This record gives sequence, structure tokens and C-alpha cells, in this order.
Amino acid sequence: MTDNPQVDAWNGESGRAWVEHADHFDRMLAPFGGAVLGRLGLRPGDRVVDIGCGVGATTLSIASIVAPATAVGVDVSVTMLDAAHTRAAATGCSNVEFRHHDVQEEPMEAASFDSAFSRFGVMFFLEPDRAFANIRRSLVSGGRFGFVCFQRPSDNPMIMLPVMAAAAHVDVLATPGPTEPSPFSLADPDRIRSLLGSAGFADVVVEPGPSSGDLGSADDLEGAARRAIEQNPGIAPGFAAASQPDQGQDATINCCCSGPLIVLEQRLLSAVVPASEHRLITAARVATLFLAANVVGMLIWWARSGRSERWEQLAHPSMVVLGLLTSVVSHANLRRARHGHSEASDGPSV
Repeated sequence: MTDNPQVDAWNGESGRAWVEHADHFDRMLAPFGGAVLGRLGLRPGDRVVDIGCGVGATTLSIASIVAPATAVGVDVSVTMLDAAHTRAAATGCSNVEFRHHDVQEEPMEAASFDSAFSRFGVMFFLEPDRAFANIRRSLVSGGRFGFVCFQRPSDNPMIMLPVMAAAAHVDVLATPGPTEPSPFSLADPDRIRSLLGSAGFADVVVEPGPSSGDLGSADDLEGAARRAIEQNPGIAPGFAAASQPDQGQDATINCCCSGPLIVLEQRLLSAVVPASEHRLITAARVATLFLAANVVGMLIWWARSGRSERWEQLAHPSMVVLGLLTSVVSHANLRRARHGHSEASDGPSV
């Protein structure tokens, strides 16, 4: 254990979940990291540091752009860095370096990079003012820093709904304040501008990123909800503990689904999708996640409760039924809207 709970989390259950599901998470987050890399305009020969590089996918992408220069990935998680080294060796990439480094506590060499990048790796600093100042110090004069972070919790149902459902069944860490380390600590654009300005950055631009990512396939609803929970530092330890069997219980908690109930694929939306259909798409996705999260929660409750309790308390199965009905209605509305749109327009659809 360290004095920083974030370091503990990413070297514990959250880090292990990222390693286990690395390909899935990288596929889901690729549009967001790609949008930032496009804005940075990296070129061959640029020296770039990837802050919070995790299992190394973004660092390897940067290395392919800036070769023959070396891309450097830094992270506090030994667990994830081990996976990053393995990935780099498997690809044969020779111009990449991974370092176990906390940029908040350990300043990097001054003026050693032309650009800094981060894909969801800068929201967990206990002292973000120090961390951003250290990043600014590591850049040359005129260097650039680009990162992507989450907007408000209400704008991110793919994170919040599974966590809220699981919180009824497992231990959860206290909800952090709006500026405390969490996925949403940089949700306020004014706070971003203030922190970066104080750190010495100029010409700060905050703009919306891609609106969606690929959560998974239709026949893996519970898997999508489980992955969202397992990697969240606030709930991952409690979820892992709840998944361990009590004496006399089965050794595992099975999460399965009898066939594809509803589609759970979120891909980049076309700009010509009508606003009304966009709202229905969002509603259908929220309903899908609500259903999947409650199925996971019900199965945990079912495995951990006594036989008599299972028939005396029907709240959890009822939530699953409610989620299923909500999903069916949402997707029926979406199908009707799409049918009407296809008759009125030849434009592309989702």
C-alpha cells in the first residue's frame, strides 16, 4: 500500500482488469485517443511522452508516427507496464520505452519532449497543479500537450449506470468530490483552463471529443457491464470481494445471457443522423446498460443470498424485468424512427 490510493488501485484490481480486457478497452477508446493525436499533429522525429500510458497501445501508436524518435510511456501501474512491455516485444517495436514514473511526484527532465499526450490518464492526480506543472516543465518552448478526459457523469451513462446498479450489492468507496481524483475530476472546462494556465500553458483550447465508442457485441451484455465495473477504481475492490464465494457457495458467479437480447454496439455516429434519432439511440443504449448492470447485480445477489431470501425478496429480479421492458420499448421506438427515416432520406444511418 502507498499513501496514494490511486497508485494502489491501478496496481490492484483496476490494473488487473485493464490487462485482462486490454484489447476490448483499446478498441472502445481508440476514437478518443485518435482524435487527440490528430489535433497534436505529430511528425517523424518528434519526442513524445504518453502520460498514463497503461498497457501501451497509445504509446505504440505514437511510436509508429514519430519514428525514428522514441516514444516514451509513463505510468504508476507496474501491472499495466508489464503488459505494455510484453505488447511492445510482440510487435517488434524498437523505438518505444516504458517507465514506471509518477509525473506528479517526480519531475521529468526539463525540455526533454516536443509533445505530451494522454488518453484518460490525467484525471486521477491528487495534486493536478503539481502534475501539470511538471508536464509543462518537461516540454520544450512551444511544445504541445493534448489529452482527453471525461465530461460530466450525466454525460457518461456507459460508466455510471453499471456502477450505480452494482453499488446496491457491493462495497463502494465514498463518492469523490467534483475536483477530487476520479474519472470526472476534469469535467469542468473552466477548471481545465485554470489548471493549465497556472502550470504555464498558453492558448488552451477545450472542445468536445467523439460522442461514442464501441462497447461490445450484442451477445455480451453482461460482459460489457462487468468490464465497466471491474476497471473502476471506486468499485473494483468491492466487486472483486463480492465475486469471491462464501463458505458453502458455488466457486464462481456466472454471468450469462440466453442469446442476444438487444444490440450493445456503440460506434461513431454519422453527422447526418437526425437529432431525434440521436436521442432515441442514446435512450436505447442507456436502457441496454441498465439491463446488463442489473443482471450482473442480480446474479451476485442470488449467489450470495440464502435460499429462503431468494424467494422472500424479489426486488432484484423485478429490476431486471423492468430493465428488459425499458430496453424493448426503447429499441422498438428506435426501429420505428429508423423505418420512417429510411423512407424520407437516403442519408447514412448508424
